[in-house]
Amino acid sequence: MKGVLIVSPKGGVGKTSLCHLLAIGAAWKDVPAYVMHTDDRKPLKVDGRPYMYYDARDPETLTRLMGAALNNNGLCVIDSGGNRAEFDAWLADSVDLVLIPVIPDTEAVDIALEHMERLEQAGARHVRFLLNAVSGYRNERDRDFEKYFSRLPNDKIIGQVKKVAAIKQLRDPDDNPFQTPPSHVNNLARTFYFTVKGALDSLESIKESVKRKAIA
Repeated sequence: MKGVLIVSPKGGVGKTSLCHLLAIGAAWKDVPAYVMHTDDRKPLKVDGRPYMYYDARDPETLTRLMGAALNNNGLCVIDSGGNRAEFDAWLADSVDLVLIPVIPDTEAVDIALEHMERLEQAGARHVRFLLNAVSGYRNERDRDFEKYFSRLPNDKIIGQVKKVAAIKQLRDPDDNPFQTPPSHVNNLARTFYFTVKGALDSLESIKESVKRKAIA
């Protein structure tokens, strides 16, 4: 089991939507997925989705659930608000990859840079940025990259997620039986999953290389 933490103190950058998007992408590739809700907000009411969703706001509950999930195959995705320094540092140290979503917004970039620095100073490794809500229009996208995303260190960016309004449906409560998202959302979910999987595989290769050198 691999663990991914999606975290940011900045509201509106898409943390919860991305967590569910990643879980959907994993599920469509037959990878068991678990979403852990640790944000202070009330968890969503979800029913019938192709992945598990847990209210893990209590640290003891989260520890127990993570322990059970991480001993199985699949992907454990943790949704965190990034507003509890010690808790966030513990989470970041407990997973394989930390993702900080960044949208094209000055404040969002400032907060993302500050949060990465705090996590790394606390000892977190493998913290990366994820560009979110990237415009599909070339002129707008180029402007956003020049004005906002260019301020982020390129070697810390794992990829990007296009702006798709229908993603918001994933954080809506399921008052009715779960409906399969539109095809463009499913396609985006698969792409996002492969982006994260690629980052995890790369980190695993680095880890194995370090081990081999240490043995040699």
